[in-house]
Amino acid sequence: MAEPGEPLTERELEILRYVATGASNKEIAHRLHISTNTVKVHLRNIFTKLEVVSRTEATMVAVRRGWVAVGEVRTVSEEEPGAEALQAPITAPAAPEPPLPWYRRVFLMVAALIALAAAALAWPRPVPSAPPAAGVLPSRSEAATMSAGRRAASRWVERAQMPTRRAWLAATAWERRLLAIGGETPEGITDAVEIYDPATDTWARGTPKPTPAAYIGAAVLGNRVFVPGGCTADGAALSVLEVYDPAADTWATAASLPRPLCGYALAVYGDRLYLFGGTDGRAYLDTVYAYDPQANRWEEQATMPIAQALAAAAPLENAVYVVGGYRAGQEQTTCAVYHPARRTWSSCAPLTLPRGGLGLIPFSGQLYAVGGGGWGGYLGFNERYDPAQARWMPVETPLLGEWHGVGVVLVDLTIYAVGGYSDDYLSLTLAFEPLPFRIFIPATER
Repeated sequence: MAEPGEPLTERELEILRYVATGASNKEIAHRLHISTNTVKVHLRNIFTKLEVVSRTEATMVAVRRGWVAVGEVRTVSEEEPGAEALQAPITAPAAPEPPLPWYRRVFLMVAALIALAAAALAWPRPVPSAPPAAGVLPSRSEAATMSAGRRAASRWVERAQMPTRRAWLAATAWERRLLAIGGETPEGITDAVEIYDPATDTWARGTPKPTPAAYIGAAVLGNRVFVPGGCTADGAALSVLEVYDPAADTWATAASLPRPLCGYALAVYGDRLYLFGGTDGRAYLDTVYAYDPQANRWEEQATMPIAQALAAAAPLENAVYVVGGYRAGQEQTTCAVYHPARRTWSSCAPLTLPRGGLGLIPFSGQLYAVGGGGWGGYLGFNERYDPAQARWMPVETPLLGEWHGVGVVLVDLTIYAVGGYSDDYLSLTLAFEPLPFRIFIPATER
C-alpha cells in the first residue's frame, strides 16, 4: 500500500502528467492501454503519496515540483468513478524539464495557482451524492478502486428487498425484527423507518424519524431504540438523541450529545450506550461517550488510541471491541478493546483487510466483521475473530469489491445485512447463518 511521502513511480508520473492536461480516466486508460480501474488505483496511490485529495491539488504539486510545465495545464476534471469527462483531445505529455532558476519557479508557481483557482471557480461542479462532512468523511468519488460485483455461489441468502435503497443507515434488532432507520439514498438523506419480519419475509413502514440523518447507528435499551447524532444533507453533524418506541410507533427526544457527532461506532454494554470516535464535521475524534438511560445523561470516558470515523463496535465477554475505521483517506485495520469497568484500552489483532463503514456482530463467543473495503483495497471476504486464537479468519462475502455503510444485525441465530453502497445504493436484504445447526435425536432401544 502506498505511504505519504513516497516517490512516484514512472507510471504514476506519466498518469499525473495526463491528469494535468485535463484527461479523464477513460482517456488515460485508452492512451496507456490499461483499464480504467487500473488508472483509479494509480490515482489513489498518487493522492496518498502527494498527500492531496483531488486532481487539481495533484496538478498544483506537479507544477510546483517542475514535473509539468504551466503551458500544459488545462482545466482539471474532478470526475466521479466511471464518468466520462468532456475534455478536448489530449496530446502526449512532455518529458520533465530541467530545473529552472528559483525566481522563474516562484513566478510560474504563482501564475499556475492563479490560473487553477480561476478555472476551479468557473468550472461547473457536480452535486455530491454523499454529505462530505467538510471533507472528513469520504464521498462517492473516493470509493470503488475496483469494480464491485456479486459472488456467484454463497451461503448468504437473499430475502425480500428493503423498500428504500440506502447506505449509512442505522440498523438494530427488536422483538425478532430488524429495524432500518434513516441513511443516505440516491435522492439524499432520508427519515425512512422500515421494519423487517424474518418470519414472514416482509417489510413494513414505521413512523419516519423526526430528523433525517445518515452515518448513524441505533441500539436497543429496554424497549426503546436510541439513535444518536448523524449527518444532515449539507454534511453538518447533529447532537440530537432521538428515541423510537417500536411498540407504539412513536418518537421522542432525550439528552443531547455532548457535541455534534456522526460516523461514530456504537455498542451497548450492560445498561449503557457507548459511542466511539466519529467526526464533528471538522476533525476525526478519539472521544468516547457513555449514555445512562435511567439518568438521561452522557458521560465522557477514556479516549480511544486513535482518532477516526466509520469504525464498528460490539461487546464481547467483559469488553467492547472497536474495529476498522477511516481517517485521512485511508481505511484502517485497527482493533482495540475497551474495558468499561476499568476505563482502559488494550489492543487486539488487526483485521486482515482495511475496512471502513463495516458492521460488527458478536456471535457464539466470536466477532463477525461484515463489509467495508473499496477505498483502500479490494473486498474479497468478510472476517471472523476468534479471541482464543487472537486472530482474524476469512468468511465469505456475498458482494465483492466494495460494500460500505451496510446495516448489520443479529436476529435469533442469523446475521442480516441490509443496504449499503456497492457501485450503487442497495436495497438488498441478505441472511447468513454462521453455524449450520442441526438437531440429532438418538435412537433408543425398546
